[in-house]
Formats: sequence, C-alpha cells, structure tokens
Amino acid sequence: MDHPMPKFLPRIENPGGAPYVATGDGNPFETDDDEEEMFRKCKMNLRTPDDCTGKLTHLSVSKNWLVCLLASPENIIMLRYFLLRAALPPGKIALEKIVTASGYKITKIFHDPTGHHLIISIVPKQVGVSADFLYVHANGPKPRRIEKFKEHEITAVAFNTYDGNESTTGPILLGTSRGIIFETELGLNSDTQRRQLYDLGLGLAKYPITGLELLRVPNSSRYIVVATTPDCIYTFQETLRPDERSLNAIFSGYVTSMKEPHCEERKTDINCSLLRFFAPPNSKYPKQWAWLCGAGIRVGELSIDPKSSATLLGDTLIRLDFDQLLHLSLDERRLCVPKAFVLTEYHALLLYADHISAICLLNQEVVYNETFDEHRLGRLLNMDRDAFTGDIYVYTDQYVFKMRITHEERNIWRIYLERGQYELATAHAAGVPQNLQLVLAQRADAAFNEGNYEAAANYYAETDKTFEQVCLKFMELDDKRPIINYVKKRLSRLITSIAAGAGQPNAGAGGKEVAQPELATKALVIWLIDLYLIQINMPDRNAAWRSAWQQEYDEFMREPAVLACTRENSTAVQQLISQHADPHNLAQFAISIGDYDEVIAQQLNAERYVEALQTLENQRNPALYYKYAPTLMEHLPEQTVNALKAEGPRLDVEKLVPTLIVMDTREQRKHVTRYLEFAIYNLNTSNDAIHNYLLHLYAEHEPTKLMKYLEIQGFDETQVRYDVPYALKVCTDLDRKEACVFLQCLLSMWTMAVDLALKFDMKLAKETASKPDDPETRRNLWLRIAYHEIKGTNDVKKALNLLQECKLLRIEDLLPFFSDFEKIDNFKEAICNSLKEYNQRIQELQRDMAETKEQSDRVCADLQQLRTRSIRMEAKDVCSICELMLLVKPFFVFICGHKFHSDCLEKQVVPMLTKERSRQLTMLKHQMEALMTQTASNAMAAPEEQRKRLELKTKIEEILAADCLYCGLMIETIDQPLVDDWDKVNVEWD
Repeated sequence: MDHPMPKFLPRIENPGGAPYVATGDGNPFETDDDEEEMFRKCKMNLRTPDDCTGKLTHLSVSKNWLVCLLASPENIIMLRYFLLRAALPPGKIALEKIVTASGYKITKIFHDPTGHHLIISIVPKQVGVSADFLYVHANGPKPRRIEKFKEHEITAVAFNTYDGNESTTGPILLGTSRGIIFETELGLNSDTQRRQLYDLGLGLAKYPITGLELLRVPNSSRYIVVATTPDCIYTFQETLRPDERSLNAIFSGYVTSMKEPHCEERKTDINCSLLRFFAPPNSKYPKQWAWLCGAGIRVGELSIDPKSSATLLGDTLIRLDFDQLLHLSLDERRLCVPKAFVLTEYHALLLYADHISAICLLNQEVVYNETFDEHRLGRLLNMDRDAFTGDIYVYTDQYVFKMRITHEERNIWRIYLERGQYELATAHAAGVPQNLQLVLAQRADAAFNEGNYEAAANYYAETDKTFEQVCLKFMELDDKRPIINYVKKRLSRLITSIAAGAGQPNAGAGGKEVAQPELATKALVIWLIDLYLIQINMPDRNAAWRSAWQQEYDEFMREPAVLACTRENSTAVQQLISQHADPHNLAQFAISIGDYDEVIAQQLNAERYVEALQTLENQRNPALYYKYAPTLMEHLPEQTVNALKAEGPRLDVEKLVPTLIVMDTREQRKHVTRYLEFAIYNLNTSNDAIHNYLLHLYAEHEPTKLMKYLEIQGFDETQVRYDVPYALKVCTDLDRKEACVFLQCLLSMWTMAVDLALKFDMKLAKETASKPDDPETRRNLWLRIAYHEIKGTNDVKKALNLLQECKLLRIEDLLPFFSDFEKIDNFKEAICNSLKEYNQRIQELQRDMAETKEQSDRVCADLQQLRTRSIRMEAKDVCSICELMLLVKPFFVFICGHKFHSDCLEKQVVPMLTKERSRQLTMLKHQMEALMTQTASNAMAAPEEQRKRLELKTKIEEILAADCLYCGLMIETIDQPLVDDWDKVNVEWD
C-alpha cells in the first residue's frame, strides 16, 4: 500500500534530482517578516527522499543537525539533516527491523550537544520484552542496541559537554523510569560500561526521572547534577580532581549517607515535570534554570561561586493554576497542561495540545498566544531548542516550524522601570533614546523625592528636561552641591555636542534652543565660577570645607574647555572674582591665562613675597626670573636660590648677575655663594665672570674653600675657567699667601712662589720647588731653599737633610753657603758619599763602553762571515713555482732554500705589490728598456751606461726579490681576499 508523503515534508521537484534541506542559504520560511511581532512561527520546507513516507513522531536539533523520525505501519525512518548545507541529501537509517519487528516502540530521543550522538529510548509493546535503548553515531554504519541496560527505560540523559566530542560522548548520566541514575560512555568504537550511581526511586516500579543535567561551575572543578522527578527537584554537587573522568565521585558522598542531596518537593496530582536551562548560544554554563512542576514554573539563576553550597538561586514561581484543573476530565486536562516548554532569556514558551504561549519571566504576563488547527497543521507533538544556535523548533506530525524571536527584550526596560529597578531598566533601554529618557526622568524624580539630591542632579543632567525647570528645583535647596553637579554635567554635554557638531542643546529661557552654543557655554562657566566662589568664601566654615571646595574649583578651572572659555572672556571672569574679594583665586586665574607678569607685580606691591615666589615658580617664562628675582632675593634669599636652582639650565647665569650681587646681609651672601657653586659644579658654566666672582667671595669670606676651588680647577692655566692674573691680584690684596703660591706656580713664576712660600711654610716651599719639569729649574729653586736654610746658621744637619730630599743637589753646591771657618770634618761623610757616587758612575760608564766595543766586534765578524757565504746549486734543482729545471733561465735563490725563475717570481709578486711599488716597478722597467735600446744601437757601451743599467737591475731585483714568495709575501697577504672582483670572475666563468 502506498503511503502519501507527510505534509511537513512536502516534495519539491529539482531538475538535478537530489534532495536538499532549505536553510539560511535560501529562504526556508513561507511567512512574511513582521518586525512588530515578538514571537512567530515560520514553516520550514525540508526535502525528503522519495522513498521516505510516514508521519513525524520525534525531532531534535543540535548544532544545526536536525534528526527526525518518520513512522508508518511498515517503516520507521530516521533522517539526519545539516541545516547549513541545503544541497546535501539527508542521512537515512531504517529502524523498523530493530524496533517494530522486535516488539518495541520509541518513546524519546536524546541528541548530544555536538550533534553526532543520538540515544533512542525504546519500550516493549508486548509482555516478555525488556525496555532498552539504541545508540546511533553520525558516522556509524547502523544503530547499536545497548543490551547492558535491559529492563531500564531511559527517560532522561545528561550529556557531558566538557569531556564529550564528536568521537565519544565522554562520561554521561542516564535517568530511568524507576528513578535510577547510571553512568556510561558511548562512542563509535568504545565498549559500553554501566555503573549505577544513585537511586531516587528507592525500589519504586514507577518513579521516572523527567530531567537530568550535568554542569561544571566556570573556572573550577566543581560539578553539579540537577535531576527532576514528577514531584521533586534534586541537586548533587562535588569537586572532582582535574584528572578524574568518572562522575561517580559526585554521588559517592550521597550513597554513603555522608550528605543528603538538596531536595525540594512539589506534591501535585498533575503529572507534569520538565527541567529546562537557558544559556547564551554556544555557552557551556547556563544562565537560568526553570522547572515546570505541579505548582507552575519555578525560575531562577545558577550559582557561579565555586565555594558556594547553594546551586539554584533566585527561585521565582510562575503560577499556572493547575489546582483548578483537578475537576476536569482527562481530555480537558490534557488541553490545559503543557506538553513541553523551552526557556529563553526573558520568556518561557509553553507547548499545549492545541496552542503555544509565551510568558514573560519577569512579570508573568502572557505576551504571545497562537492556536494550532489540528485538522490543518496536524497534532502538536513537542518543541526543541538548539543549545548551540539558540533556535527553537516546534513540530506536529505533519509540519516543522521554526520560532522566530524578534527583540524579545524590547519591553523589559519597562518592567524593570515599573519595579523601580532603575539600573536594569537603564541598561535595557540604552539602545532606544526615547525609552532611555523616560527611565532617566523617572529615576531622577524618584531620587529627588527620596532626598537623594546629588544622584537626582546626575540623572537630570542626562535627561532632556528643560534647564530652567531643573534649576528651579535645586535653587530652593540650601545645599548647592546638587545644582553644581547638574550644571557641570550640562556643561559637559554642551561642550561634547559643540565638538561633535551635533546641534544645540536647550539652555535658554523657556527651553528654547540657543542660537550660539558658545554663549551658552560662557553663561554656564561663569555661573559655575560664581557658585564655587560662594562656597569657598562662605562665612562660618572651617578650613577643611574651604580646602575641599578650593581643590574642586581648581580642577574645574583647569579643564581644557573651561580654560579656553575663561581666556576668551577673561575680563568678565576677573570682574566676577574681584566682586568676591578673593585675591588668591584672582591670582590663580591670572596664572591660568598666562598673565604671570601682572600677578607677580601685584603680589610684590602687596608685599606677599612668598606668593609671588610661588607664582614665579609655577610659570615657565625665564624672563620673569631675571626681572623679579633681585627683589625676591632681598626678602627671601634661601627660597629664591632654591627656585633658581630648580630651574637648572633653563636660566642664563649671566643674566642673573643683578640678582647675585644682592649681598647686603650675611644670609644673602651665603645663598648667593650657594647658587654660584651650583652654577659652576652642576651647570658647568664656563663664564669667567661667574668664576671670578665666586673666587673673590671665597678669598674674602671663606678662604678654606678657596684652595679646594683652585685645586678642582686644575693646574693647567689654559684649562682653568677663572682669570689667573685677576685671581692673583685678589689673593695678593687679601693676603691669601697659599693661594698666591698656587697661582704663581700656575703662571710659572717659580722663583717668586718659592720665595713667598719660604716666608710662611717651608713644606709648601719644598713642594713648590719639586713641581717644575726642568731639572735645572728645580735645582736652582732648591738652592734658594738651601740658601734660606743654611746661610747665617751654618746648620750642617739641615744641609745634609736637603741632600737627601733633593737628589739634584751635591755637597759642593752647598759648601759656598757655609762660612770659611767651618770645619771640614762636619762634611766628611757627605763628601765621601759624593766621591763614591762619582766613582760608581765612572765604573758604570766604563762597563757600558766595554759592552759597546764587544757588540761592535761581533757585528764586524758577522759581516766578514756573510761575505764568504755561498749556496751550492745542482743540475737537478727545479723552480719552486713551475717545477722546471732551474738553471735553464735566470733565477733567484733565497736564504730559506726556495728557488724561483726570475720571470715566474715576477708573475707571482707583481699582483701582491702595492700601487706605489707597482708604479715604481713599471717605471724602472721602462727605463731599463730604453737603456737597453740605446745600448744596442751602440756597439760599445760606455761604462756610465753599464753602471746605470746595473743600478736599474739592482732596484728591480730589490722590488721583486725583497722577500721570499712563500716565506714572506704570502704570509703577509694571508688576510687578503682571494678574489677582488667577483662580478668579473662570474662573467669569465659564464
């Protein structure tokens, strides 16, 4: 008997003959788009093979893989479509032999998140057959019957989205009709294992698990299992080891009664229990949970705290009034109890026997209701949601529909607003400016009525309420903080709109638009300045109050837009600040607009020197330092010098001379000296006037620092930075003798330096006498010291000590300084030592002469030997280059033993010569050729020509045979490249 094609899979003719699934590549929907509808069904046109007939019984979609079962009295066909590829034919598997022929019927199908694993629950239609389930892999050859689960009807499956993949499901949980939870793992090549983990039914024959879900808290190893039965919802949780794959540890503590599962019971006579979760598409952890039970729909969020014992949070009950259905008949009750439901972010879609409803989760209102005509569209069976894409599919036994959801969040902001949850309302209304304005206005009014004026001001500033209306509200308050915040925010919005060229906001009387936004900006800025100055100068307020407002005012005045506005309207702002009699802020404003000269002048006229110095430090114009630093130096020498030092190299030290000559007091002189030291040692100034000035101050007031300064400058007259003659004159006038000695040495005035040092410091005199490089000069200086020490005293001991200190002196040099009557015995030892030194020097000279004569004799002997030396040549000797007989041509023999033909040697040596030697060799050879030509024309060569030819030959040989080719030239040129011109070589090789 031929069966007609199912209506939900209409046949579509295709010239190619290949079936396909209409998807997003084409237009799979037959209904027109209506953006005003939040929910609407769109019929899908799926193409089936010609030999597939029957009615649709089951359907599931996962990761764009759609699996459906078609059943007829003779056949049960499973089709598998990939919704993103319209041209691909569906996969097809016949199930009638393993299901119908074996006495089974299919109750449920379970599709894993990857879309590659399918579990089909089958139950017996007759006595004597055990319940079982089939496992189908997308790439498998045929369904596989899992016989290890005989007698167990699978009613719920919790797939493992964390360990599962396209090849294997990983450890998963199976719930049965008797309340037992099993663990197993299914795959294309894996051997199925069965492990019972927990028993919720406790031996009951009928206690089905209606929902089962396995979750892992993000960023942790804490696993949660949620299970539902007809009257209860259970939660199990445990933290597993990272390397642990089995899920048995989750239930082990509950099996041993160490802890009890969290259980909430809802007794009802209505057999209704469905568990659903909502997660954003392609997310592995749900955002919300919902349980359809006898009391209605319980909705809440899931905990993301790994350490929390609570799992299902925020329980809200959406009542469906099931208690009123108890008096109805079963058929009537069937129409009123949902058969299925899915969860979206804000709604729950309920599938009834003859219609679909959508209930808002926030206010429990029905926002969508559509009736299905069973005679026209078929009997409603179920609905399914693809967790990967978030798409929802509804199917009857004839058609498949896709639920299109359009902006389901469109009215959520209004619900939150009615509840007074303004943060959430603002977040959801942000995309629509009109809605956002309503939320902000209501939120601002609520905050104002509650007395939270500052928050109200912030909210009002974001609304489109007229400026005057809001200001009148806040002007009546004693606290001016709200109105200041409001005006500041409106000013910020105005500045932003001007910068973006986005029109002109309301800021005029009656809320009319101001023609020139710049005028509105000026009005707001000046009003804010006035409000701030009122707060700063308010009487009977403490210093903390004034300081806080002053700090906020300063920050406001530094804002770029405000600063630009005040600069353009500086006269009006100065007049306003003057009316408040606030000299500090008047000065600060002058600083902000860069009029530092006027500010400092006013402060100095008012004798506010500290403030003037602070203003000077805050500006960056060096000219003002040169102008006002002399005045400040009179009153604040230390602070002024600190400011000058802080500027560092930005200031020209020469231009600060008028400041540095202010030295009426000791303190001023101290700090002038301190700056001069800074300029010299830190700024490395080379100006001789500055150096001379510091030297003069040292010489006059701090002589201990004078010598340190002179030593730092060094002992080279050309390198010192001060004027040496000037320094000598200053030190002479101020009687700084040690410095005078130092400077005289610098000028090479050795005699004057030693004579001056002898007047006050013998040690310094001796050190000075030892400084000249010329030995004769040193000897003469030491003679002056000896004369000063000995003349008139005849102190033999001093004379002998001088001989030890200066090796240039001899006893005979000192004898003239003694009187003629001095006894010779006193000098006996010194004279003997001097004679011994002379004798020793004579002996050393004699030895040097003997060694020189001996070396001269050896050199003469060697020269005589070289004249008679010869090298023996044999007839078998060959050239070291060409390896031909050596004696057949002119040749060279080197002392190392190498022998070369003269022409062979020339070919090898010429490329190694320098350009100069090569040029010289070419010139010599030309001269030789010219001389040979001249000689050949004359029969008898003159002796002079022969002598010239011999000289030229000798010079040529000196160039060619200057060194052995192998032992000398090649070793010296070993670091030179073998090839100089590679381009030329490459051309030749080609």
